[in-house]
Amino acid sequence: MHSSGSPDSLLRRLPVLGTIRKKTLAILAATFFSSFLLLHTVSQYILLQSFKELEIHTTKHGLTHIRKELDVSLEVLDTLTRDWAWWDDAGEFVANPTPEFIAANLGDETFVGMKVDLIGFFAPDGREVALHLYDADQAKQVEPPASLREVLQERQGLVRHDDPKGWRMGIVVFPQGPMLFASRPILTSNQEGPVQGCVIFGRFLSGGEMERIAQEVDAFLKVTILGQGKEGAVQQGIVKKMQEAGETMVVSAEEGKSITGAMLIDDLFGKPALLFEATMQRSVFECGQRAISVLRWLFFGVSGLVCLVVMLLLDRLVIRPVVVLNDAVSRIGEEGGRDGRIASEGPAEIRRLADAINTMLDGLARANQLLAGKNVQLEREITERKELEQEREKLIAKLQEALAQVKTLSGFLPICASCKKIRDDSGYWKQIESYLSDHADVTFSHG
Repeated sequence: MHSSGSPDSLLRRLPVLGTIRKKTLAILAATFFSSFLLLHTVSQYILLQSFKELEIHTTKHGLTHIRKELDVSLEVLDTLTRDWAWWDDAGEFVANPTPEFIAANLGDETFVGMKVDLIGFFAPDGREVALHLYDADQAKQVEPPASLREVLQERQGLVRHDDPKGWRMGIVVFPQGPMLFASRPILTSNQEGPVQGCVIFGRFLSGGEMERIAQEVDAFLKVTILGQGKEGAVQQGIVKKMQEAGETMVVSAEEGKSITGAMLIDDLFGKPALLFEATMQRSVFECGQRAISVLRWLFFGVSGLVCLVVMLLLDRLVIRPVVVLNDAVSRIGEEGGRDGRIASEGPAEIRRLADAINTMLDGLARANQLLAGKNVQLEREITERKELEQEREKLIAKLQEALAQVKTLSGFLPICASCKKIRDDSGYWKQIESYLSDHADVTFSHG
């Protein structure tokens, strides 16, 4: 009988340990690999794609916010224009221009306070009455360039209104740059006609304005004026792509850390005038990548922990009981299995297996006892049969000898009449007593 820590016992355990652990590790590895492929596929083609779509949506939302900011600025500008257009003094000034009105209402502080760069008054026929331009860089009013006046005169719709309820608001591209522009017909303070002229307000889309909007959308803004030959090949390609697709927004995400959204802005007349390009950090996509990376590392950690727990549980609940069972069965096999039994302990499945083996051993013991009894009975019968066989052989020998004697006596015995001797088979004459003693169980006596 070997102890549990002997070399032979360890050698017996190795195949059991190796087989179960190898198969378990193979199954866990296959499960882990399949799960990782599934996770990689889901994260790469579903989650990451969702983050890309969210990034595009966020960029378009930023572009939409820029458009809304422009619309809000135009509405504020139009509100200022309306307040000045629905004013009796404005009508009187157009009819009778006076330096007092200009000094009282068109000073530098007016432009700074209302954050406008252009204020103009025009007669009902579109004739210029007063046009004032404020240069924010010089912090003072300057003479309006002739090119600016030419645009206003060429496009009479900007400074002339026939409908008292009419108004115009939008972006107008001047040689000096794009401008938020609002135009209203001059009415009485009670908003009554007829049209007494026109008031215009304008604010250039300057660097300060763009910087303010860029800060709100957290992007770098670039504005390209269309139709003046200032756009580059990239901008021309973007405009062509949007026009062919019938869209006003397009988003392009490079492999770098930035994403660019482009948006077409029409002018007051409904023609494409400006191309806004907003370059933003790919924060959404980077967050998605970090989340996926964390998810993968978490998967590795959880998988490793699961493998460790499974191996520990397997060793405690399966391998050790199986090793004990294997040692017990081997010990019983070495001892002949007569009285050895397996302890019923461990998990329920191992206990049931041990009970089944013990039941089998009990059956084998009963069968061995029955077989031993049959062997004893068979040996006894064989011994008796041998004794009977020996007696039969002795009896046969005696019968054969008696038969020979009978044959000898039953034949003709030649006897000499004179000497009283008998001739044997060899032709010799013997005394009757001697012949009978040799051929028959006869003893002669002389008494």
